[in-house]
Amino acid sequence: MPPKKGKTILGKTIKKVPIDYCFVDYRNRHFFYLVFEINCFALNSFAFQHVPEWMPNFLIQFCESSNFVSQNIYSVCIDLNLLGNAFMQIKWKNYLRGFVALALVVTARAQDQKWVERTLANMTLEEKVGQLFVADLVAIYSHKQSPIYRYAEEMVRRYHVGAFILGGGTLSDIALITNALQREAKIPLLINSDLESGLTYYTPWWWARGRMPELPRFISGGGTGFPSMMAFGATGDPKLAYEFGRAMAREARAVGIHWTNSPVADVNNNPNNSIINTRSFGEDPAQVAKFVAACVRGLQDGGVIATLKHFPGHGDTEEDTHMKLPILPFDEKRLNAIEFVSFKAGIAAGTKAVMTAHLALPKIDSTKRPATLSNAVITGLLRNKLRFQGLVVTDGMPMQGITDHYGADEAAILAIEAGVDAILVPAEFVKACDGVFAAVQSGRISRQRLDESVRRILAVKSWLGLDRSRLVEVEKISELVAAPETEALADKISDASVTLLRNQNRLLPLPATTRLKIVAVSEEPYPEFGRELLRQLESQLATVSLTHLSNESSREFIQRMAQFDDADVILLGVYLSIGAWKGKPAFSPAVQDFFAQVGALSKPVITIAFGDPYVIGKLPATAVIMTPYNGAKIGERAIAKAILGTIDITGKLPVTIPGKYKIGDGLKLLMKK
Repeated sequence: MPPKKGKTILGKTIKKVPIDYCFVDYRNRHFFYLVFEINCFALNSFAFQHVPEWMPNFLIQFCESSNFVSQNIYSVCIDLNLLGNAFMQIKWKNYLRGFVALALVVTARAQDQKWVERTLANMTLEEKVGQLFVADLVAIYSHKQSPIYRYAEEMVRRYHVGAFILGGGTLSDIALITNALQREAKIPLLINSDLESGLTYYTPWWWARGRMPELPRFISGGGTGFPSMMAFGATGDPKLAYEFGRAMAREARAVGIHWTNSPVADVNNNPNNSIINTRSFGEDPAQVAKFVAACVRGLQDGGVIATLKHFPGHGDTEEDTHMKLPILPFDEKRLNAIEFVSFKAGIAAGTKAVMTAHLALPKIDSTKRPATLSNAVITGLLRNKLRFQGLVVTDGMPMQGITDHYGADEAAILAIEAGVDAILVPAEFVKACDGVFAAVQSGRISRQRLDESVRRILAVKSWLGLDRSRLVEVEKISELVAAPETEALADKISDASVTLLRNQNRLLPLPATTRLKIVAVSEEPYPEFGRELLRQLESQLATVSLTHLSNESSREFIQRMAQFDDADVILLGVYLSIGAWKGKPAFSPAVQDFFAQVGALSKPVITIAFGDPYVIGKLPATAVIMTPYNGAKIGERAIAKAILGTIDITGKLPVTIPGKYKIGDGLKLLMKK
């Protein structure tokens, strides 16, 4: 039996630890709930420290979990399936040892809170203000006297920034440069990055004639690239999102990244959304919520801060907030029914951070301020209604949803007044920093309000263990990043996402005698589109050729390319993607005419939507229609396998394609025997 309720195990340090336990059946899993009420502490954050070697593995795993955080009551849920029923296998004589070990961890984490308070008490006003800012960092080799390196040093030494966000870099340089900056910093730095699809900081190399033939044809020179969030949604398996989170966290921490601006929690229920699109898990709030929660747990179990974005929800917009301020007519009832479902799930999963969106909700805030600057949205909804007390960070402040309406200083001040903790790359850094400093000095922003945000920032640094160890071992990067098992996981996810919407006359899988012509069509010319697909297919089919078309191609060139006498089957690879400051993706009239010509051919045509799946609704209905939801090499590899029949095709649409297909559509095609 477990110890009796009220067993005292820490004497003076923790006077009494009542333990309640019960079994419940939840989605066919057994969970064991332990509720700890710590009477002598009111802790805001914990960070896992070293524990005795004899501490049971299941306790180590659960103590590393980000869910071991609350205020005065700590509710810890141990999934017995995940831990291999380890808890139930422990004999009674080990219970006391286990709980003593657990209490030691509680004590260690209480000491972390002491670090937070001690550090806060010793900071100057300038240092406190600096902690609220996230500066840009390009982590590519630069001499220490170069402008880019001296800029980064100035951000640390003069402005005392709390964090950097990576705007580019290579893996080894990220580790080397962030190590150097960590040594310069009085208070450890948070290193942030957009890792929606993995550690995709590439230094690509291609084999060229004259090199040894044994060398590989391509080396990415980066971390593991994963498919888009929408591809995860197409698999229908949230466990894959958890595995992705753990794997990505391992790679990120290996190079010194602690904080990712993901997962995207937006519900993409607007097919005309020009900026979220495949970055979302899908259009069904409940389904998106499952994937968001799983991804958060995976990331934070791996020791990386997860960030839900873009609060209060960017999925039902048609404007890109990089370019303008969307105004949405939603009230709280609507937000609770759709947008907030996934945010609530991520918060319940223990997310450490939430990113705001630069969009206005007049029915919530009649001033029509962007949510980022709105007290009604950030404090009223996120803090008070959704009860999120973690770190709130703005989206990029140079975006026109902010800069078209506010100066850098006023925008930063309003964001902090609204309840934000961290300002992400203000449009004019010095102006914003000086503005916040002056606002604190004048009393517009109170010292107490400033301390609230600084305390949250220090708390996540302690949770990450940066107060004890802030440097990474560069020599270990090659042992942890882009490992074969992680690459295999990425391929597994991509393969499972492939969605087959049409297979007329059972064209797939293609026989080995097929003469195939691939036409890669994109908005902007990019010669690498289709090359991985060509490489995977050319040794398996009779002949395979590749042609590129783009919006920049002349009408005459496009007409010449519309000759297919030397092919039995045409593969139309449509690479339409979203991007910041890009606007709505679209093809030129000449390219659209080409699509119509291809659709009218008597020969069979395979259409692949590499990237935006909604483009399928604007293309002719060809013999085969498929999508892997991304146009990277990993997506091309998955499509090659599907065409050859070497994988089971099981993906289901996580969104609706208006006029063509509904959510959940997808044909099942098993691999050929």
